[in-house]
Formats: sequence, structure tokens, C-alpha cells
Amino acid sequence: MDIKKLENELSKFIYELETEDRKVRVGLKEKSEQVQIFKKFVHLFNKENLKEISNLIKKSKNSKEKDILERIYFATAGSFIGAKLAKLQDEIITYFSQAQVTVSGEIIPYYEIGPRISKEWIFEKREIYEKAGFEIVEKINDKQLKFLEGEIAWIKTLGFKGYLDYFSKSKQVNYDKFYKVAEKITQQTANLWFNTISKVSQDVFGRPFKNINSCHTSYLRSLSMFDNFFPAQKVVLTFLSSVKDLDLADLLEKIKIDDRDRPRKNPRAVCYWPKPPDEIHLVIKPIGGEQDFESILHEGGHALHGAAIDPKLPYSLKTLAHSNALTEAYAFILEDLVFEPIWLSTYLNVSAHSAAKIRWQAYFVNLMLLRRYLGKFSYEYQLFSNKNLTNGPILYAKNLKETTGFIYRPTYWLSDMDSGFYSAEYLRAWIGAAQIKDYLWQRFGQRWFLNKKAGIFLRSLWSRGVTDEIENVVKKLGYDPFDISYLIAGYREVLG
Repeated sequence: MDIKKLENELSKFIYELETEDRKVRVGLKEKSEQVQIFKKFVHLFNKENLKEISNLIKKSKNSKEKDILERIYFATAGSFIGAKLAKLQDEIITYFSQAQVTVSGEIIPYYEIGPRISKEWIFEKREIYEKAGFEIVEKINDKQLKFLEGEIAWIKTLGFKGYLDYFSKSKQVNYDKFYKVAEKITQQTANLWFNTISKVSQDVFGRPFKNINSCHTSYLRSLSMFDNFFPAQKVVLTFLSSVKDLDLADLLEKIKIDDRDRPRKNPRAVCYWPKPPDEIHLVIKPIGGEQDFESILHEGGHALHGAAIDPKLPYSLKTLAHSNALTEAYAFILEDLVFEPIWLSTYLNVSAHSAAKIRWQAYFVNLMLLRRYLGKFSYEYQLFSNKNLTNGPILYAKNLKETTGFIYRPTYWLSDMDSGFYSAEYLRAWIGAAQIKDYLWQRFGQRWFLNKKAGIFLRSLWSRGVTDEIENVVKKLGYDPFDISYLIAGYREVLG
């Protein structure tokens, strides 16, 4: 088997697949046609190739070669499974892209519901929007369940015990041990979270924190009360200025920013690496508000990481990551700048008094999201550990209610699930980002984002592509992997 040739073919396949996904997501295409791409590269994704790669892994005595072979194996295995389910995946993606709802006589694309809720001041109307979206999700649940069952079935045909076993090996994460780390975070932030949300509920909603629907988290997350500080027209310009101040402007030449407002464009910001470091796409749909700035800095972190990759690295170390925890950590580091008073005053001319209020509110929202992902991971881990999908809806609603206090509809148990325990990757990124932020503050000071030496340091990390995992990076910087103290301290300092 010619591994270099296989790697090259994989790169072409991933380029076409990411491009197709992006075009549908941004509203340039109404219908997803991934199945055609899988057909074009069907010769790559078969059990014979997987068996050959597996044999090469067993024979390899070189750790670096073995690592690259393992990345290629799981990229091929994931695509083998994806090819079997591509038609169904196309149907689900196209369904959401084309779905519309009617609210008070107005026809609204499904993807507009989230932005509407986030900016709607009237409590009852937010729930009307959410109910309309709920009906869309309810209609597609059978297909989403069929997709998940198909994914598990094909995983087993490759010799894995099931979903948990497959992703533990592909992501190189012991989820049994990480579940205990997540439980510690849940326990150590519980009192702070419930005390804080009780106060916010009374102040913002004018009611006690009891039986409040999860749709209202979108409104809390938008920080609408501070919208005048975060105009939509400054979103991209502020990102560009921040990058230039870190002396990273050359990386912007490789990043294509799509901030166009299209009706069918998914409002959730995203970054694509179809061909790192030469072609990176940063997608955002600004609506005005603090969340826009968090989004562009978060996805900007991904984009800069991709654009800074050393072109001499093998393709596998440029893009075939074991997990996405590392790049999510880099994204969190830039996103969290929106919390910092000095950054706010520097780029948005916010007064110290207002910046302090924004900082408190932003940390509250960040803790709200952390608790949500703790709930998502505990639900997903328990679901796939028990190997009984029939418990999914009840388990989802129960775990999210326990960790966040909000009411989550059981119907969302599939549409709210990110494949491959991505919830755990976010949690690992939160832990690691807090440690790297501490390193940046200790070495370059609180104004590190204006220090070109900090830019050099970040570029050196990013240049390694996906060679490392976040735990390896923090260990090299002198921190203990999975040390949650830096993460917890940040919340306590601001909200405690």
C-alpha cells in the first residue's frame, strides 16, 4: 500500500467535502450533495484498505510513523462510515437548510429562529419562536435516530465494541477517566452557578429560577443589554486590528472571511480548513452584540491556527487531528479577550465602569455554557456506556436539567448531540485554555494581546498544526494536564 498516495487522495476528498459542507452552511447551496463526493472517492473507503493500514500499524516500530498511520486509519474509517450514511446525511442537512416556520403570519427560515430568540426582549415571544423550531426538529428525529443507529452498526463491523470504544481509540481519550474530571468541575462550580443564575433570573426575567425553558439561554447569551458597545459593522474590523497588533497580519492573506447575511445561512459561526495553511475560511453572520465579537475571535483562533501551520509538515499533521481539543483551546484563548476590560477599552473604547459590567456578564455566560457542555457530555457518556438508545430522550432532559437548571425538551436529544464526544473536546479545551492564558499573563502581562512577542509565541504553537494534543502542550509549558484549578479560579474571581 502506498501511504503517501492514500494521504494525497484523502486530502483531495476532505477538500471537496469541506467545500460542499461550507456552501450549504453559508446559504450558497440549498441542497447538500455529499453523497456524490463519497462516490467519487469510494475506492479509498473499504475494509481492505483499513485492514492493510491496521497491519502496517501493528508492524510499525517507529512511534512517529505509527502515529501518522493511526491518523490515516481513523480518517479512512470515519469516511468509510460516512460513505455508508452519506445519503441520509444529505437528507438531514438539506432538510434543516430548507426548513421554514410561520410565526404570527411571518414565514421564517429555520436558521433565523436562533438569532430571533437571542434578540427578543419579550419572554413569552421567545417561547413562541422556540415552539416553532421544536416542531421542525420533531419531524426529523426518526432520520437522525436512523443515522446514529447506522453509525453504531458500521462501527461494529470494523471490530469495535461500540460508539464509546471507537471514539476512545480514535480520539485517544480514556472517557471513563475524563468523566471523573468532568464530574469534579460540575461539583466545584455547582454552588457558584446556581447562586448566580438565581440572581440573574430575578434581575433579567423578573421571576424566580424555576421551570424556565432552555430557549431563554440564547437571550442571556447574547448580552443584548450591551449591544450598543458591540456594533455589527465593527466585528470584522476589530478582529483584523487585534491580529495586526499581535504582528500576525501576514496570516490574514490565507483567511477568507464570509460575513455576508444570507437568509438560509446558518447563524452559528464556523471555520473550515480545506487546505491548511493555504486556504482557510472563517464564516460568521453578524447580527450586532457581544456574541458576534466572541464568535469571530473564537473562529478567528481556529483560522489563525490553520493559517500558521508549517507547510513542511506531513498532511496528516496539518489536518488529521486525533481530536479537536487543541484547536478549540486556541480558539477559547482569543474568544476570552472579549471579557477583558483592557481589550474592551483598547478596541471598543468602553469605559472601565461598563467594562467591569460586561466582564461579569460575559463570565456568567461562559459558566452557563460550561455547565451546558458538562450536561451534554455526562448525557452522551452515560448513553453510550449503557448502549441503550431508548433512554436517550429522558437521559438528555434529566442531565441537562441537573447541570444547568433549565428545562430542555427531550425531543432535542439528537439534534443537540455533536458527534464523537465533541462535548468532551470543548471541556478539555476549557481546562487547557485557562492554563495557557495563565502562561500568557505570567510571561507577557495582562496586555499580552498587544505584545508582538506573544504573537511569536502563539505562532510557534500554531505552526505545529495538529501534531499535539492540548494536554501535551500545557505539560510542556509546566502545567499538569487536567488541572482544573485555573479554570475554576477564573469564575470564582469574577462571579464569586
